[in-house]
Amino acid sequence: MRILIVEDEFIIADEIALIVEGLGHSIVGPAGTIEEAASIIAGEPLDFAIIDANLRGHSSSELAQSLVERQVPFCVCTGYRVDDIRSAFGDIPVVQKPVRERTLAAILESAQQKSAISTK
Repeated sequence: MRILIVEDEFIIADEIALIVEGLGHSIVGPAGTIEEAASIIAGEPLDFAIIDANLRGHSSSELAQSLVERQVPFCVCTGYRVDDIRSAFGDIPVVQKPVRERTLAAILESAQQKSAISTK
């Protein structure tokens, strides 16, 4: 899968990229700002996205809406309370930072299975 990473902290973006690549997927980005991510979402084919809930003090909810409109599945990563993020993003998978490979692998596997079902 082609996976967009949206994260404003380089070290965290790099950690996520290493996990995603280790799971056999391709990285798009990472994007560190809302504007950069919006440009990628509008112009790149994507299979999944991993977005930080808060980019440089701004909610990534508009990016989430763009992904929903393009029918790109995604998860939200956060260092904040998971319940707060769930109330803002609804029924989207939420990953607590630091990101664990096992957690991300399960989310990506689920997304792949849903994609395979929807394309049949």
